[in-house]
Amino acid sequence: MEKQLSIKTLDQLNSNVAVPEYDLLNSQCGIVHIGPGAFHRAHQAYYTDLALAYGGNWRIHGVSMRSDTLKKALAPQDNLYSLAVVDDTPSLRVIGAIKTLSTLSEDRDVITAALCSPATKIISLTVTEKGYCLNNTGCLDVENPDIQHDLANPDLPISAVGLIAQALTARKYSGNADVTIISCDNVTDNGKKLAKAVIDFTYHLSPALAQWIQDSIAFPCTMVDSITPATDDEVKANVSANLGIQDDWPIQREMFTQWVIEDNFSGPRPPWGEVGVTFTKDVLFFEKAKLRILNGTHSALAYVGLLFGKETVYDAISTPAIQALISALLEREIIPSIETDNIETLNQYADDIVARYHNKHIRHMLSQIAWDGSQKLPFRVLDTIRDNLHANRDINLLCVPIAAWCLFVTRKAKSGDAITDPKAPALIDMASQHAFDPVAVTNTLLNEAAIFAELSTNSVFRSHVLAHVKTLSECSSLGVDETLNPILGDL
Repeated sequence: MEKQLSIKTLDQLNSNVAVPEYDLLNSQCGIVHIGPGAFHRAHQAYYTDLALAYGGNWRIHGVSMRSDTLKKALAPQDNLYSLAVVDDTPSLRVIGAIKTLSTLSEDRDVITAALCSPATKIISLTVTEKGYCLNNTGCLDVENPDIQHDLANPDLPISAVGLIAQALTARKYSGNADVTIISCDNVTDNGKKLAKAVIDFTYHLSPALAQWIQDSIAFPCTMVDSITPATDDEVKANVSANLGIQDDWPIQREMFTQWVIEDNFSGPRPPWGEVGVTFTKDVLFFEKAKLRILNGTHSALAYVGLLFGKETVYDAISTPAIQALISALLEREIIPSIETDNIETLNQYADDIVARYHNKHIRHMLSQIAWDGSQKLPFRVLDTIRDNLHANRDINLLCVPIAAWCLFVTRKAKSGDAITDPKAPALIDMASQHAFDPVAVTNTLLNEAAIFAELSTNSVFRSHVLAHVKTLSECSSLGVDETLNPILGDL
């Protein structure tokens, strides 16, 4: 295919392709985004692209901290790219929200100017939790090599925290405080954590500057959600065929997408509310709903599904007994744990989540969801169990994914397969010490206070988990129905 996606070739696209509805040649940037990876391009850039149709100079200056791959790939395309929504009714849209792409190692002066520009009203980032450089106590990790470098060289930062601190320092003295710093990472209390990192950092340079940031700059918390599978050659070929011209760097995501932002800004913002972004004073409610309804059932699907040889979320949810387990888990034990005056909205959210799992076009691997169980389960499942115990509600089904995880660890250790988990060596050692006996291994795992805390000594919790371990350990000789029906039969 000779013709390539660009501003000049937009009028040659197939008629069913949506295109930007604003002036690509003359609209300017109002957002600097650090970490313009696939999720950002499928999520925040998508919402901004839609919002630009309502006016304003809100295009994005994307900043890559290290790699220039994206910059080089999109330069011939005027930074345009395609977003393919993968569903039973697929759609294709060209995104033009990103006007400029820069790489810190090559374009430091350009990036610094953009961050300090009076035209920039939003600085956002997706750098993963590691990029916040916090230690186990939630404070800035001053032992982190990047932070040590930036404290010694505040005018030449190499971390996102240092880069933001440098920009806010300049903006304080230029009088351009009307900027909001927005974390878009999938991290609980992400705005508070980012603020803590930046304020801690600047305190080492100037306590007065740290106080000014605390008093003047908003770091709203957010909740983001949408599955964005990796782009491979097949995706590129399909997208280009549907465009009618070549796109060398398309992305794909599921139809469902959600962005919730705390209504706390220290300057103007794009008209995101016009295109589906939710502004709220209580992001915590949305975070809790996502953690428990989406992430909690994701973990249940992963560990239970893997026991029965399932590969993807779709494979697992398409198994009637597993779907029945997930439905019962949501209805009986997860949704009741979330306090709300609008239970209908919560029920609809749960229905939407289950509908997402039935998207056969998304290959969301259970093996990947099962990573880092010792870190994820406390937030995804154990906190729900705690709340239910405190309220004298049932925890029987919530203990199923815990039992399935214990069996997952036992079987991985026995077979010699790698376990992707920061506690993997300790988990494998526990399993081997008990000759991979499921009940004995589970009893030892449940003693791990670093994972289970006070639940380790809760007899109700332990008895439910052990009972399910005994039932699920028979899954090799029994089918899915024969194994899960006794659990579901208790309802």
